[in-house]
Amino acid sequence: MLDSVNGTPETFLMTCGDGDPMPMDCRAFLELRDEEKQLLDNLHLPPDGSILDYGCGVGRHLKYLRQQYPKVECVGIDTCELLRSHCSESIALPSKFVEQWADVETSKFDLIMLMGNGLGVLGDELNARQMLRKLADTLNPSGMLLIEAGNPFGSGYHSPRFTIKYREWTDGPFTWGYSDRAWLENEAKQADLPVSFHRSSAPGAGCFFADIHGC
Repeated sequence: MLDSVNGTPETFLMTCGDGDPMPMDCRAFLELRDEEKQLLDNLHLPPDGSILDYGCGVGRHLKYLRQQYPKVECVGIDTCELLRSHCSESIALPSKFVEQWADVETSKFDLIMLMGNGLGVLGDELNARQMLRKLADTLNPSGMLLIEAGNPFGSGYHSPRFTIKYREWTDGPFTWGYSDRAWLENEAKQADLPVSFHRSSAPGAGCFFADIHGC
C-alpha cells in the first residue's frame, strides 16, 4: 500500500484457506468512496474530541476527518509498523498510532471506526462479540461506533483464514471476520444500543455500514 501511496500501482494476492489467490488492488485502500465521505461529513464531533481508527491502514479516514477537526485527538491501531510510521508522519498532532488495543491509553472516544470491512480485524466470532462490547463501553455518551461489514459467505458471522503475499513478503495466515446485518443488529440489541444501517459500495456482495450509538 505504501508503494501505491508513492505513485506505483500495486496489487497483492490474498488467499482464503486452500482456495486460489485473488489479486487485490492496493489503491482501493487509499481513497475514500463518495458514501464514506458523506458519512464522515454528517458527523458532529466535539472540536477537541477523540477518534479511534481500529485497523487504520494508511490513515485515509483519519486524514479526512483531520481536515474538518484539526484539534481532535487521532488514535490509530494497526499491526504493521510501516503503516503506523506513515500515519505518524502524515497525520498532525495530537495523534498516536499503536500496534494493538492493549496499547491504547485514551479512555473515552467520541468516534470509533472499523472501516474498510474493518469488522474483520476483530477476528473470530467470540472475540468480535467481546471487543464490540469493549469498544461500545469506551464511547462517550454521545459517541458512535462506525463499522463497515458484510458477509459474502452466507448468513450470520463467518471467520475464514487468509494469507496475503506481496512481492517477497507473506503475511498470515490470519483470521478475518465477516458479519451480516442481522448478526450486528442482534449484538447491538443485546447491549441495548441503537443501531442504523447505510449503503456501502465496497467491492464484494452485501457490504454495509452500521453506526452504533453510545448511551
